[in-house]
Amino acid sequence: MNGVLNIDKPGGMTSHDVVEQVRGLVRSAKVGHAGTLDPNATGVLIVLVGKATKVSRFLMGLDKEYVFTIQLGVETDTLDRWGEVVSTSSTDGVRSREIMEVASRFRGRYQQIAPSVSALKHRGVPLYKLARRGEPTPVKTRVVMIRDFEVLDINHPHVTIRVVCSSGTYVRSLARDMGKRLGCGASVFSLRRTRIGSFGLDEAVALADLTAKPSCLESVILTVEEGLRHLPQIPLKAESVERIRTGGQPTAGDFHEPDLDFDGDFVALTDENGTIVGIAKRSGRQGSMLKTERIL
Repeated sequence: MNGVLNIDKPGGMTSHDVVEQVRGLVRSAKVGHAGTLDPNATGVLIVLVGKATKVSRFLMGLDKEYVFTIQLGVETDTLDRWGEVVSTSSTDGVRSREIMEVASRFRGRYQQIAPSVSALKHRGVPLYKLARRGEPTPVKTRVVMIRDFEVLDINHPHVTIRVVCSSGTYVRSLARDMGKRLGCGASVFSLRRTRIGSFGLDEAVALADLTAKPSCLESVILTVEEGLRHLPQIPLKAESVERIRTGGQPTAGDFHEPDLDFDGDFVALTDENGTIVGIAKRSGRQGSMLKTERIL
């Protein structure tokens, strides 16, 4: 079996736990995911089966959408309510107008400090492993893009927010930074990923439903082509398909329309039936328009 599953991950499970359950259902050693979700978080998790595991990196960079609730006045060592409380403060002076004003400042690019319990690595070791061992964790920063940051509800001391952000954004860091800007501290109270690219909750299948009725797998698994629907798709000439599949690099003569114009860096090269042959990237080399990144 090959394809892409949009799974609504329950809380209390790691992304690896979900992969293991799916592996048992499809009886395939090749099962992976396209981006982890915290164990206590719920929502969209893209699981890849069979040859779809080859395209994980072309899905991991998609924008994400989350709906999360923060608790004002409470800071923890993990930046969420499942960690040890390190400080508390009064929120009596925090007004709704101030919350809305601070929220508006998050839109755009900003340099974010990753949580000390993140999966980012230092000298090959994930930060969360260093933290668990009680070792100091170095500060890791990255520039992220916040495309939308909308306050959905204020019910002191809880604030519910919808965020659309670039891949690599840490929601727990957003909660911490919002608490700092409000002067009272904050931590994540609940977290749900509602979208990855075009993969939304409305199309997701609950893991419990999948395990209760494995026969429904055939009806919910997407083809690789459907999973990569965000990529522009450009057909190869029939006589060029086998050459590309066996390692040849695409040239202008491989396409019906050699003057290629598409958004983004990557493009799906297809045969004349729409089956993806491989993924190519814009190439800056003189005399070559594209360079294959992955052959399927």
